[in-house]
Order: sequence, then C-alpha cells, then structure tokens
Amino acid sequence: MKSALFLLSLLLCACAPSQGPTILPGNNPPGLGFLPAQAEKGLLFKYYQPKGPSKWLNNWAANLNLTGVSFNDTRTATLISPSHVVMAAHYMRPSDVPVMFHDKNGTPHERYITAVRTLNTGDIAVGRLNMPVPAGVKWYRLANAGDATPGRPVITTDQTNSLSVHCVDSVRGAVVQLGYIKGLNPLYQRHLVVGDSGSPSFL
Repeated sequence: MKSALFLLSLLLCACAPSQGPTILPGNNPPGLGFLPAQAEKGLLFKYYQPKGPSKWLNNWAANLNLTGVSFNDTRTATLISPSHVVMAAHYMRPSDVPVMFHDKNGTPHERYITAVRTLNTGDIAVGRLNMPVPAGVKWYRLANAGDATPGRPVITTDQTNSLSVHCVDSVRGAVVQLGYIKGLNPLYQRHLVVGDSGSPSFL
C-alpha cells in the first residue's frame, strides 16, 4: 500500500518530546523504539467528548503530544502556531463548527476559525483562530522536503482517533508517498480511506 499526501498540508514535525518519533529504546525498526513489545492498536482516548472533559489513553500513543490536533470533526484542523491551523483545502473546517483541542489533562479548549487563506501550492489551507490556544496545547512545525527522507517512520492520524505507523516511501515535489514498514506488525498499519483527508501525519 502506498498513500500520497501533500508535504506541507499534512506532514508535520515534532509531536514527540524530541525531534521525530524516536522516544524509548526497543527492538523495533530504527525510529520505532517507542512501540511496545506486545503490539497494540494506537487508540488515543479512553473516552472522548468533543466539548467536554476527555481522557487520553496511557498506551504507546501517549508518548506523542497530539493536543494540537482537533479531532471533533473529520475536517481535521492542526495547530501550526498558537493562533493558526492547517487543513486540507478541499476539506476545510467551516467557520461555524468549533475547533476543539484537549490538553494532556483532557480539558477542552474551544476555538473558531475566523479567516482562511488557501495557498497556491498543494491542497493547503491555513485558518486563523478567534484567539490563541493556551500553552498546554501544542503546535507543530510544518515539514519540508529535507525532513521527509525515504525510509523515515511516519505516525499517521485518522478519523477513528487512532494512530498508525507508516514510512516515507518517496518524495516527488510537494507530494510524499507513504508505504508500510517491512516486518512491522500489521496491527500498527492502516489503509487510509476517504474521510482521512487533512488528518496530520508526523515525523
């Protein structure tokens, strides 16, 4: 399986405490030491309430700080500054739909998009929020071509509020081709489908 995604709109950096997803030592392929020896699905929440308190699961996915991803709508919005989100231009969050973030304590933070600019390259839209998010909600740096080296692990989010693991297969201009990591347990893999548009992937 190979999935194409626009480099600037969907591929971001540093959702982990350090640069890239390498967090803990282990026996998995390079860059995947944070995955447990016993494979488990990368569910993000024990329970999720879009506008209410939610509880993040304490599993391998908890090593990654995803507080800056708004999961309350399939038209995902992801923070690239305290006041700006990036989205897929063909699947943008409307201004009347809240952009909900949950900090590590599960406390909800509600924002709205007040202005949108569509970029001239790729399927990219940037939205401005009505007010900045607090410091407990993370924002991410957009990846560039130098970050997306073939073979590098990629952590992918989707509309099911879970994580899957892929790798950079190739880069062609503004498009990154993802592939599966050879030998990785299939439980960590997912075939991305319609509705996953705009869900961010992280290096």
